[in-house]
Amino acid sequence: MTNDISELEYLLYKINKPVVCTKCSDEFVGGSTDAKSLQEYTKVDIGFTDRGFQIWCRRHELNICHFNFEGLKPEADFRCLEKKGSK
Repeated sequence: MTNDISELEYLLYKINKPVVCTKCSDEFVGGSTDAKSLQEYTKVDIGFTDRGFQIWCRRHELNICHFNFEGLKPEADFRCLEKKGSK
């Protein structure tokens, strides 16, 4: 079974509002880091918990965001889709 690439385009990088640690953001904007981008500076772990899904700042050891699934099992797609010509 083959999938049309347009049907799977949501698997490509589509983030337009990244979720970041506010402390990392403040440090980056304040110039207290030599990182070239906030994305480069931020260190996060992302994964499932007993309640849902958590984004954790490793740099500051604090919760950035936690999604509570309330016992529901949302759809998740773990397939990797690469654009032609990508490395």
